[in-house]
Amino acid sequence: MKQIIIIIVAVVGVIGAAVLLGGGDEETAGAVSNNFYGPESAEVVVTEYADFECPACAQFYPIVSQVKEQFKDQVKFEFKHFPLVSIHPNSIAAHRAAQAAAQQGKFWEMHDLLFQRQSSWAAQSTGSGGFTNTNAAETFRGYAEELQLDLEQYDTDVQASETIGTINADISLGRENGVESTPTFYINGELFEDSNQLASVEGFTAVLEEALGQTSDDSEPEAPTQEEATAPEEEE
Repeated sequence: MKQIIIIIVAVVGVIGAAVLLGGGDEETAGAVSNNFYGPESAEVVVTEYADFECPACAQFYPIVSQVKEQFKDQVKFEFKHFPLVSIHPNSIAAHRAAQAAAQQGKFWEMHDLLFQRQSSWAAQSTGSGGFTNTNAAETFRGYAEELQLDLEQYDTDVQASETIGTINADISLGRENGVESTPTFYINGELFEDSNQLASVEGFTAVLEEALGQTSDDSEPEAPTQEEATAPEEEE
């Protein structure tokens, strides 16, 4: 099976420094995340690197959500953590919350709440290099309660080294793949430069339909030649 992976970088994406995070001064790395929607063995895979506090990611969220539902039986949609902590102070707490929710099978539900309510928890710049509202952890715990998560387990998972290790692993993978801004999408391993095509459901749909068509063409067997199609004559 040929896996399709395409890179798409939105022009409106936010460029910042994604830095490895850890307890104390040590960087902690673990296994990459496995948060996906759709068939695990799909031939077409869309991978999104995003920051929950990124305004451009929030703008793409309703588009991606609709396309995700439209192609849920044909395309695997992956989400990778890429918090830009230097410009989004609450992003790491948001990604911790989402990954902790994933431990209870509620990643996408937390993902949706974080984007839908971004304006209520995102840190605000003071205009002089500082930020206000930089402690959103309690807000995210409220979301966990709203999603009926086991709060004791959530509290443990949100602080676990494995959680930050997974986020760091995604950041490292993104760096290796050349991710510099969010959102960045992968389809077919090539940079998709015309981001305007992804700025609408219709445009994103056209891109995926083309990718699906390519995999279909690649998997179709070649027609037999005349020699192959003709049975040999029996000798008398």
